[in-house]
Amino acid sequence: MSSRGEVREPTEQTAQSGGGAVVVGANWYRFRPGEYLLNPHVMSVSFVWVVRGGGSIRSGNKSFRAGPNHIFRLPWHHQVEYQADAQNPFRIGTLHIVPNHATETPVVPRVAHLAEDPLLNDKARTGDPKEFAPAMASYRSGPARRIADLGRFAVERFTDAPYDETSARALATVVLAENRLWGEWKPNPTLPVALEEMMAYARNNISSPLSVSEVARAGDCSATTAQRLFNTHTGVSIRIWIRQLRLQEAVHLLRSSGLRVNEIGELVGFDDPLYFSRVFREEYGTAPSRFALGELRP
Repeated sequence: MSSRGEVREPTEQTAQSGGGAVVVGANWYRFRPGEYLLNPHVMSVSFVWVVRGGGSIRSGNKSFRAGPNHIFRLPWHHQVEYQADAQNPFRIGTLHIVPNHATETPVVPRVAHLAEDPLLNDKARTGDPKEFAPAMASYRSGPARRIADLGRFAVERFTDAPYDETSARALATVVLAENRLWGEWKPNPTLPVALEEMMAYARNNISSPLSVSEVARAGDCSATTAQRLFNTHTGVSIRIWIRQLRLQEAVHLLRSSGLRVNEIGELVGFDDPLYFSRVFREEYGTAPSRFALGELRP
């Protein structure tokens, strides 16, 4: 992903002292039906989250079946293959971090992934390919979910403003701190398992109508119990919580996806574009068509 400022291409140089992690890229990618994509030399620690659709992701000797709200982490200098489903291809977000980038060298906000890319030989960039293995998690995992949320922020930041190295280093530090908790995560003891199951189901099926009874079945409880759990732990009813979830996702897509308003409405579960516009205006004080007006798209 390119920035809007002048960037420096790397030169062959000796490793420099000092440094730290830095975000070098973040973007959306919408696959065509059945599309296959191979990135043979990805010089970053990458985080990939599935927004919609499905397919498979293979990295190293591991292959994963990817669906909505799955999150993946891929180690430094990895190869990754994507195979989108023919009927419902996935749409993903990606976040790329260089684990250690020399402070003496200005950061080029771009990730190397092809053999001929000069960034592959940038001695200012280093990492450990054996630090962790490729892995998948779901939105039920707190660290993985927070990384995906930070990734969404990064995509928006990349499309909304010139690249800022200080901010990119600070964000990378937070993301990698969450990554260290990836394997230590346990379900939140303050949230009932049934509630977490229902929330995960809603996130995974955000484009569907989602009746109260359907959500309740995901938590293996009655509609009355489901309503009580949402009211107790979120302060709102199931319907309001789902509407907030849909609108939050719409905000992310409006700011950074380049999709049309009616497409975004359908993606987040609003079949009627007029109703989507009315509900959005009630929540944010402006129509969705004007919300991201003038922002740079990827």
